[in-house]
Amino acid sequence: MSSPVCAHKYELARLASLNFQISQLVYLISIFSTFISSYYAYKIVHRKSIFQNSTKLLLFQNLFSANLHQIFYGLAAIDRLYKAYLQDSCIPLRAETDCVWFLECLVAGISGMIYGQTGLLVERACATFMKDYEKKKSLTTGALIAFLVLVLSFGTVRIIVWDDPLNGFALSCNAFPKGSAERSSTFFSVCTCISLFNLLMSVLLRKYNKKFEYSTPFVVGPRFRKREVLDSTETICFLTLCQFIFMFIYSFGIYMLKTFRTSLTYEQYYFWVVWLYTIPFTAALFPILLIYRIRWSHFSRVMIIKKFTNTKQTQEDHIKQMKNVWN
Repeated sequence: MSSPVCAHKYELARLASLNFQISQLVYLISIFSTFISSYYAYKIVHRKSIFQNSTKLLLFQNLFSANLHQIFYGLAAIDRLYKAYLQDSCIPLRAETDCVWFLECLVAGISGMIYGQTGLLVERACATFMKDYEKKKSLTTGALIAFLVLVLSFGTVRIIVWDDPLNGFALSCNAFPKGSAERSSTFFSVCTCISLFNLLMSVLLRKYNKKFEYSTPFVVGPRFRKREVLDSTETICFLTLCQFIFMFIYSFGIYMLKTFRTSLTYEQYYFWVVWLYTIPFTAALFPILLIYRIRWSHFSRVMIIKKFTNTKQTQEDHIKQMKNVWN
């Protein structure tokens, strides 16, 4: 049996630093909150939202991806904290070949959150432009998009490390192989660009639906479906904005650190690196923001209806109020 490869003294110093240990505890708190809020988000989306089944399916897929990332990143954080408190002169490193499956699940969670937002926008575009987008057609569309998102998510790591010999060692399995470091940076830059694309497309889709909302005659069924599309699109627009902000902070922050790497000490560099990894916060906020948007939409509709029913109106005022109900 070959002797273990031990961590370098700089890696040991990083593990022992208070800043590093606090960051891991903060990540674990955000991860734990994700599990709790995801449970309530699932219940609200399933029971109390006006989303179509296809939209619900894709929202559940996004929740799955967020929790998948949090589970594996949480395991990595616990492993690092254990090593930080391990009083040993030799902390063994992990072989990169043994970490591929772990990294695959971790990155599948990140990719699933990014690609999942794109999938939601594609599904909402189908709801906007396809005729007779009813239960069977919408569910088939949602299931197909969710399947493609999952396939692409779990295949991303294979693309990143496809020609990497994986003959190195890492302190933790959440780290990309050294031979794929440049490609992993490209991956996060692409994720930021996709997040920006999602944001722009959601804004355009929202404007389109808002513009043509009143082109539908005032018939309850068709007008409700128009409102449903608009409400779903506004929710996705809100979520993509938050996702883009966090992805931009990470990508731009890492880019700036690498640009000025020579001006920073090892300790200064890793002091900021541990805090710039914003993916756990993105995953933690997704279910919370989803709950907020659904409840706010429901609250706004209830308040309009209450105002509508408690006010004596002329016929002209009545017509104006009816229009506001669908705003």
